Amino acid sequence: MADANPMRWVVLSLVAGALFAVGLVTYIRHTVDEAKAKAQAEASAQVARREQPGRSRLDEVTIVAAPFVSLVGQGRFSEAYPLLAAPFRQAVTLEAFAAACRASPILAGARTVSMRELRQQSAGGASSLEARGLLLSTAGAVPIGFVLIDEPPGPRILTVSLAGVPVLQGVTRAH
Repeated sequence: MADANPMRWVVLSLVAGALFAVGLVTYIRHTVDEAKAKAQAEASAQVARREQPGRSRLDEVTIVAAPFVSLVGQGRFSEAYPLLAAPFRQAVTLEAFAAACRASPILAGARTVSMRELRQQSAGGASSLEARGLLLSTAGAVPIGFVLIDEPPGPRILTVSLAGVPVLQGVTRAH
């Protein structure tokens, strides 16, 4: 023990400390890279679910608006009602919805719709869509506008306007 070199212990301690530091940095980098890869995969999966190949947001709106218009024009209000946004259904009963549809000769005579334009607005995790197109009705062709909100099954209708005039709306005034 008398021959023990104190510098030898210092050097061994420094080497052990350096190996520990390198191992710790490597472990942290690996953990961070795994977390980044997992977050990227989750984000990509969400985008893939939202934007299926070959389907645009306008297509998603058309998939809701076209059957809605057709069902309303056929007087099948109970089948069209689920295509409305949850806030609309909470504010307007099925009976009131059917009465509003019948009160509009253009909407009551609706046959088909072609969507031409879409604008999306997002804030936080929520988004709204404003779509415009042309409604073909027994009364003629009329510009139609929809405001839709994203819900888990997909876009749902909150308001419908004909020639710029709201005819169906799930937004109510405070009394």
